Amino acid sequence: MIAIEHLLERLSRLLTLAASLCLVAMMIQVCADVIAYNLLRAPIPGTAEIVAYYYMVGACFLPLPLAELRNSNIHVDLFYNMASWLGRRSMLLLAYTAQIAFFSILAYQSGIDALEAIAKGEVVFGRIAVPIWPGRFFLPFGFGLAAVVSLLLLTKICLQRDWEPGMEDNEGDSPISKETR
Repeated sequence: MIAIEHLLERLSRLLTLAASLCLVAMMIQVCADVIAYNLLRAPIPGTAEIVAYYYMVGACFLPLPLAELRNSNIHVDLFYNMASWLGRRSMLLLAYTAQIAFFSILAYQSGIDALEAIAKGEVVFGRIAVPIWPGRFFLPFGFGLAAVVSLLLLTKICLQRDWEPGMEDNEGDSPISKETR
C-alpha cells in the first residue's frame, strides 16, 4: 500500500507540475500577444483559443488529484467536528464513496468525449484553425487520478482505524505518514 501511495503522490505532483507549466505558458503567450499587438499591431493568432482550450483547462483540472491527496479541496466541517468517532467515519465513508463515483463518471464521460474529439480531429476556428482535441485529455487524466486517490483514501479509512483526512506534516505534504517515506 505504501508503494501505491508514493506512486499516486508522484503522479499527482507530475500533473500539478504540468498545470504549473500551463500557467507559465499562458502568462508568456498572453504577454507576448499583448506586446505584439501594441508594438506591431499584429496579435499572435490563436492565442485566445489556445489559452481557453489548453492552458486554462490544464491549470484547472490537472491539480485535482494532489488537492484531494492533501485534503485541500473546499469542505464544510460544521457537523463533522461535532460528530462522534463513528459519525465522522460514516461521513467519510459516504463522502469518499460519492467522490469515487463522481470522479469516475466524469473521467469516463470526458474520456469518451476526448476520444470522439480525436476521431473528428476537433478544431476551433479563430484567425487560424487550432486543433483542440489534445486539450480534451486533461479532464480524464485529472478526474481519473482523483478517483484513484479517493479510492486510496477510502481504503485507508477502512483499514486504518486512527486515520483521518488532513493527517499531514507541517509542510502541507500529502497525508502519507512520515514513517512511510
